[in-house]
Amino acid sequence: MKSLEIKLNSSCSIYLGAGLFEKALLVDFCRSLSKRLVIISDDQVPDEIGLGVKNLLDRANLDSRIFYFPAGEIHKTRETKAQLENVLLDHQYGRDTCLLALGGGVTTDLVGFLASTYCRGIPFVSLPTTLLAMVDASIGGKTGVNTRHGKNLIGTFYQPLAVFMEIDLLKTLPTREWNNGVVELIKHGLIADADLFYKIQASVGSLQHDPKLLLEIIHQSCLIKKNIVARDEKESGMRQWLNYGHTIGHAVESIEEYQLSHGEAIAIGLLVETKLSIEAGLLGASVLSDLKKLLAAYQLPLKTRAFQNKERFLHQLQGDKKSKARTPHFVMLNKIGKAREHGCQYAFPVAITLLEEIFDWAALEFAMC
Repeated sequence: MKSLEIKLNSSCSIYLGAGLFEKALLVDFCRSLSKRLVIISDDQVPDEIGLGVKNLLDRANLDSRIFYFPAGEIHKTRETKAQLENVLLDHQYGRDTCLLALGGGVTTDLVGFLASTYCRGIPFVSLPTTLLAMVDASIGGKTGVNTRHGKNLIGTFYQPLAVFMEIDLLKTLPTREWNNGVVELIKHGLIADADLFYKIQASVGSLQHDPKLLLEIIHQSCLIKKNIVARDEKESGMRQWLNYGHTIGHAVESIEEYQLSHGEAIAIGLLVETKLSIEAGLLGASVLSDLKKLLAAYQLPLKTRAFQNKERFLHQLQGDKKSKARTPHFVMLNKIGKAREHGCQYAFPVAITLLEEIFDWAALEFAMC
């Protein structure tokens, strides 16, 4: 087992390894809270996982219940949050409660937001069940929901008490979900660690079947995010680097009405934003072809209709959280493993004329067959 700790205003411990749910670690941690426990999960998490955690707590004589919500990004909304709040209120849960977010990135985002406002704030613990949630959504305290205007525009920064990453859960992860997580691993390599990028590149076809290497790569990725978040918890500077590929990717997700998975949209976003760095004269052109080959090797479809309407796409970008005076800002790369920093600036404005040229390129590059 490996562990990390993020020290902010409060401390968040991250436990990573195999057999965590079966060992006394999770039970002992929950017992130490002296709280009523509520597991919240989406309805696609297999019963052997959801009920397995519930039974584990029951055997330890801990007070726990489990509630479900409909799976998918389309249900990561204010309405779903309100429904869960009503369930908790109906069962008279108060500030003596701790929520356990059991599931993927949608669950950790939604439950974290719920915890941050319920009774003006109650503790929560993340139990991520997907690679994407482990290396991205469960770390750093970003919570939120989607609206018709875009992704994650309503939310809070609210740290979990702890994150338990049970690696054994990844053994039966569907291929599409697995590949979603690999995209975030690649992103971390691109912005901060060339060694990580090249390890992923060298392990195509074998990573999922090599537990030792997988544990090493997940730990390396989590360490990148942990170090960035510890320096900039609320995204006033360096944490913007973690949005590489996401400014474009979130717009693709929203325009496609979440028919593409998060990883599939972010893969397109990484390519487009890499193209931006190349056109801005910061990055060698070979990086784009290497990245495209790597993403294709992980069976990312790299197809979308989102760029067919340039005006709509630009409008979507102008609503991004990093936009200033309706001018989209983007994280840029100087080279693989090094995101651009200039003074205290970590995301940079891009002229609308260049963006429109990039949209034309993307419309052809990612055209549906």
